[in-house]
Amino acid sequence: MSENNHFLAGFFEPKSVAVVGATPNPVKINYRILQNLVDMGFQGKIYPVNPKAKEIHGTKAFPRLQDVPDSIDLVISAVPAVKTADIMRDCAEIGTKRVVIVAGGFSEGGPEGHKLNNEIAKVAKQHNIRILGPNTLSPVNSVNRLIVSFNQLSDIKPGIVSFAFQSGFYDPKINWLCAGLGVNKMLDMGNKLDINEIDALEFFASDPSTKVLAMHVESVRGNGREFFRLLKEIASKKPTIILKTGRTAAGSRAAASHTGAMALENDVVFDGLIKQTAAIRAHNLEEFFDLAKGFAILPLPKGNRLATIVMSGGEGVMATDSCETYGLYQAPIGDETRQKLTGIMPPWEIPLNPFDAGVCMEFAMHDIDGFYDAMSAIPEDDSVDCSIMQMPINPLDFILSIYNTTEEAAQPIVDRFTENIIKMQRSGKPLAAWRTSFGLREEKWMESFESRGMPVFQSSERAIKVLAAMHQFNARSSC
Repeated sequence: MSENNHFLAGFFEPKSVAVVGATPNPVKINYRILQNLVDMGFQGKIYPVNPKAKEIHGTKAFPRLQDVPDSIDLVISAVPAVKTADIMRDCAEIGTKRVVIVAGGFSEGGPEGHKLNNEIAKVAKQHNIRILGPNTLSPVNSVNRLIVSFNQLSDIKPGIVSFAFQSGFYDPKINWLCAGLGVNKMLDMGNKLDINEIDALEFFASDPSTKVLAMHVESVRGNGREFFRLLKEIASKKPTIILKTGRTAAGSRAAASHTGAMALENDVVFDGLIKQTAAIRAHNLEEFFDLAKGFAILPLPKGNRLATIVMSGGEGVMATDSCETYGLYQAPIGDETRQKLTGIMPPWEIPLNPFDAGVCMEFAMHDIDGFYDAMSAIPEDDSVDCSIMQMPINPLDFILSIYNTTEEAAQPIVDRFTENIIKMQRSGKPLAAWRTSFGLREEKWMESFESRGMPVFQSSERAIKVLAAMHQFNARSSC
């Protein structure tokens, strides 16, 4: 258990969880909720509640909440909206004070939905029950392996970044988030009937295991001034990434269609207020997850001098454009580094930044270890604060194209390439890569890089935007 006394700690650290609406039918989407808790090894007691089942996913089931022979810290209500008020009353009867409401169809569900919304709100107020949702999936806590999701999880890997969402758009990506990137905690606020973005900021600001926060909001439901006061406070201590959607009138109407809340904030004002904090604003979904990955994996750059290693001159030109666009500078590589690179360079003079490793491979790839050992001099140069590198073509494709062998037999050579590239991080400075071929084998290969602490982005521009944001955060938070 953490030492966080915020009420949300009880949602993330329950000793017992009941899933109302758990089903033994694997075709139904609710089946995954219980399955994940069991398969991922949730470190608490699990109680499926279903009036017809005796056992679900190897776990004894109970007809009603009142039949569970234990106190229940957290109830996950996965029944339809029309039955939710009854579950709330059952929670009041047994003394449970925390409920996650998975179902939609409340404030976004027209007049009847509003009526149901008011009914559960009334029960909650009468009995001091805190509600997460409705229309939500979460919470997730990698420490105790608590997971609420409609998608089957392969693993939960602990991390330092926590996420707060006002939508379930992340759930199809949950295996990448939990098993690939690694998360600390995840909170989906849903319709925000009770728990909102201010509660989330308060909790994550005081949560010692959350080192980076990434938050998505469509509307600010709580007090706007308090939201920005808290944002300024947390962002000065922890990297905080904000994705604000519903920026246009049409976007606000779209937000209302699935959460029931209009995002009426003036986006120019919102953006201006964000700039008065150390928070980093993501302008789209790709940028949001790119920033989360960068801050989660890489150390902060100490300056804005960038070294770039490419596989083609054209990529170097594009990276140079992005470097200047986003406020980084091409680092002036020194003579000592040039000397270390001499052995792998072609017979003619080439620039050291961007450094064309592609042309060098034509002359020096007979010694893989020596090639990458020499290239390590670039990120190690005293004038370099951070580096990016284009991934080489997956050697597996090359080997299979010229030799009659199997992937299994060729894998040791791929592993050797991977380890040599990973060793280029030995300077301790941030080093990121970007993709080259976009093939399926490269997709698998990039996973091996990221599992070893080297993030891979879709382009040099996206890698540079992340490093620039990290540099700007470091500069602002140090003031």
